[in-house]
Amino acid sequence: MHTKRNDIIRLVTTLGIVVLGALVLSVKFLKFDLTEENRHSLTDATVAMLDSLDDKIFIRCYLHGDFPAEFKKMEQSIRERLEEFRDYSGGMLDYEFIDPYESGDDKKTKEVFRALDEKGLRFSNINFTENGTKATKLIWPGVIVQYRNKEYPIQLLKSEMPMASDAMINNSVNNLEYELAQGLRKITRPKRPSIGVLYGHRELDALHMADFLYGLQESYSIEFVKIDSQLNALSEKVEGYERRINRYDALIVAGPDSTISDRDLLVMDQYIMNGGKVLWMIDALRMNMDSLQDDGYAMAVSNEMNLYPMLFNYGARLNRSIVIDYQSAPILLDNGPMGTGRNMVDANFYYAPLMLSPNNAHPICSNLDPIKLEFAGSIDSVNPNKEVRKIKLLQSSELSKELKAPVRVDLDLMSKGQDYFAANNQPNRMMAMILEGRFPSAFKDNLTPTLRNDPEFGFLEKGVPTSMIVIADADVAYNEVDMRGEKPKPIALGYDPLFKRVIYDNKEFLLNCMNYLLDDQALISVRSRAITLRKLNMGKVEQMRSSIKIQNTVIPIAIVLLLGAIHFFVRKRRWTR
Repeated sequence: MHTKRNDIIRLVTTLGIVVLGALVLSVKFLKFDLTEENRHSLTDATVAMLDSLDDKIFIRCYLHGDFPAEFKKMEQSIRERLEEFRDYSGGMLDYEFIDPYESGDDKKTKEVFRALDEKGLRFSNINFTENGTKATKLIWPGVIVQYRNKEYPIQLLKSEMPMASDAMINNSVNNLEYELAQGLRKITRPKRPSIGVLYGHRELDALHMADFLYGLQESYSIEFVKIDSQLNALSEKVEGYERRINRYDALIVAGPDSTISDRDLLVMDQYIMNGGKVLWMIDALRMNMDSLQDDGYAMAVSNEMNLYPMLFNYGARLNRSIVIDYQSAPILLDNGPMGTGRNMVDANFYYAPLMLSPNNAHPICSNLDPIKLEFAGSIDSVNPNKEVRKIKLLQSSELSKELKAPVRVDLDLMSKGQDYFAANNQPNRMMAMILEGRFPSAFKDNLTPTLRNDPEFGFLEKGVPTSMIVIADADVAYNEVDMRGEKPKPIALGYDPLFKRVIYDNKEFLLNCMNYLLDDQALISVRSRAITLRKLNMGKVEQMRSSIKIQNTVIPIAIVLLLGAIHFFVRKRRWTR
């Protein structure tokens, strides 16, 4: 009787705990992520975005069906991410997986392919071996997002070639949260921020900055703007407002190579005073690359643009110098004739320092591949101001030196070794800086009283809080152009002809810079996370195929039978006492 009462108490207690847990979980979402890189957890920024959804979103994923294991892993990763998104959306998001080959009819399958292509998704062609036979298949590694009568495609496999590699798959798994979150932001955002790209002072042209601008166009509206002494080029005075209203949320100034007039500088200054954000990419020295290629040396001289006093006023001094670094990009050098050809040797190009993530820990640079600069200078923090915060963004390595203008750029320097850089080195030279706060106008002491007091102009002596990023190099955004064919074709930013692929993360770095300036720091926190894809050893899998099948079928059954036998004998011993 006593035993029976205890059993009833235990049963009631267990049921009570289960019911209580169910009630708690029905109102409070709980999840524990025990993975090393928190692969099953979303960043706070994504959670906040999902929590703020104001209407239903439906996502259709087309990476589903019969294909190799690495793509099944990617499918599973997408499913896990979408489950997370649904859990945190409070019922505002749902999804389904669709197999484009489901019908089994070639005609219907082609119709599905055509529809997906028209919606903006792109296929990948994969080769794999199945039962000893080589096979080819088209897959659609992407999703279509539906929101308020709008559809938006998100490509989840970021591949540089039609044939996807393991590295591309791993990269895509790393970026799943970023791609999905960015896509949802785009389709739900009522207005795209606008970016003005300055021209008219021999800045980098659109073709040689195309890859960076293409990347920006995914999230922002881009417009080229020429000031040409027009006071309303960047901002305008609107009736009823005391200060000017900016036309652009941010401005890009990339490599001006001629003198900027004081009137244009005033327009830029007042744009900043009214809260405008600026990404400065400035070459402090000018160099003739043709002389370097033809003669093996060239002279780098000061690039006088009339910008230095204004930047000094804001708190950054651009030094007329070139930073050389032992930690640098490789280059192919012509070492003279060899038989009927040329003897090409690879060497470190010390004039192209590499910025590595471990040395540059700001979230903008976090988890990026090397960032390549070329003939870059340095920046000093000057003109202290309690209302302006300065953050070091990029710096050279311990084995770096700084050459003051005029600089003889000589390819003979490539013959130097590490000892040259260890002696009299100038380590950790700052090459990019963030400035945030309320800046004083660069024209507060030298503006005519007429313009200063003109209410139609709306001059501000001290700005509203804003931010800017100064990079002592314009080549950070420079992409080569393939001139073969009927029309010029921009080459991917960060592409290295020596390796024949993109190995530098200049584009991601610059996109992060613009995300930071435009307060899209959520995108930075998502993009900077890294998830390791633990691949199967396919050779070992093929070799041990039979034993793996046995282990995965026999062992689980044996464990269940063993546990059942133990349970049986324990109960028998307990009740036969």
